[in-house]
Amino acid sequence: MSEAESNKSAARSGNPAKREAAAEAAAPDRRTPVKPVKIGNRWAAPAMIVCAVIGLIWIVAFYTAGNEIPLMKDFGSWNLVVGMGFIVAAFGFAMKWE
Repeated sequence: MSEAESNKSAARSGNPAKREAAAEAAAPDRRTPVKPVKIGNRWAAPAMIVCAVIGLIWIVAFYTAGNEIPLMKDFGSWNLVVGMGFIVAAFGFAMKWE
């Protein structure tokens, strides 16, 4: 009797030990590597860097020449909120980057 035939008869056997052994022999090899799925976003890192730089430039420009730039003059102290908003958005993009 060949090995395949003995495994078939062991799978139908009334002996639980033989049934378990036959089930283990028929199970697929779990050591085969699984191809990883790429989940990262290619645009997240550049967007993160751009937002961080814009936020930094916004805050530095407000402190150095805020009274001379018309839009910044209108915002007043809210310019800090705008600059920090860009920096917080950069942290948000950092969470998307893998």
